[in-house]
Amino acid sequence: MTQTPHPALAATDTFRQISETERGERARRAAAGALVLSAVERAGEGAADEFTLRRAAAEVAALDPCAERSILLRIVRVLEDAAPTSRLAAALVSYACELETTRRLPEANAAVSLAFALDVGSGATALHAARLARKLGDAERALALYCAARDLEGGDGQIARLAAIGEAVVSPGAEAALGRVVRRALMAGDAESAAVGLEERARLRRGRGDRKGAARDLAVAAARYTDPVDRARACHELAGAALAAGDGASAREALLIALAWGDAPQKDHARSRLHTLARDGGDQVGMRRWRSFKRPSLVSLSAHRAAADGRSLAPRLLAWRESMGERATP
Repeated sequence: MTQTPHPALAATDTFRQISETERGERARRAAAGALVLSAVERAGEGAADEFTLRRAAAEVAALDPCAERSILLRIVRVLEDAAPTSRLAAALVSYACELETTRRLPEANAAVSLAFALDVGSGATALHAARLARKLGDAERALALYCAARDLEGGDGQIARLAAIGEAVVSPGAEAALGRVVRRALMAGDAESAAVGLEERARLRRGRGDRKGAARDLAVAAARYTDPVDRARACHELAGAALAAGDGASAREALLIALAWGDAPQKDHARSRLHTLARDGGDQVGMRRWRSFKRPSLVSLSAHRAAADGRSLAPRLLAWRESMGERATP
């Protein structure tokens, strides 16, 4: 009979395999992560030892300074302090989020799965694990974890609503299901969850060719988000959907909103895209206004074509931007 490996052992094996099959910096970081998770495994078995922790700390300290290095050192300190399991699980979730940010999804999935195994009562951790399973294409596991997250929150609250959004995405009839979830979120006064649902529905609509429907969903999502970075991200996606639909004016307004609300990389990318849009439209004034001599962190590729028909979202986006006192600056 085949036995399921202990979660810590499975996570360590994932990192070790990546360290042996990849090259360069990813291999080095995976090797350091494997040592730290091996220390977590030993601690879980009640066999933590100073040598393992010292070795893990030394390997992590040898990495280049970065957020990942800081988080791994924090995990080592939590182990040294013999802190409660909840603190260790929280540190592992932070590690998984950083890995996800750098697009190392297999490592992120292993780390968050271990975190959930250590703290099975956390709906937030189950939600993180479900999202990573969905990104890796494991719809069955994602659905089970979304249901677990919802049930752990008692079927109410923001985490439960976000879990319901994820559950809708991986279920049949996803678009209609998302519409129902968004309406329930709005009835509960949860604008953030409604915006997440609208953003997910926009991806589905764009995937089946409904570019205008996707643009409308993204415009409403951007208006409902209260976090500036989330709003700017939605506006960048809206600009892409608008360009794909041939609505250059809406794309420009969306990028101006992203410029007003985004963080530094989002603003730089908005300037780059505004310059490209002006160049493609033959707008010499716009080209001079948005020209930058800095090397952009993201490449702006033009997909602009003139709109053949239909109404533009630009007037509504302009009215919203002006009503909030948002004025983009070069």
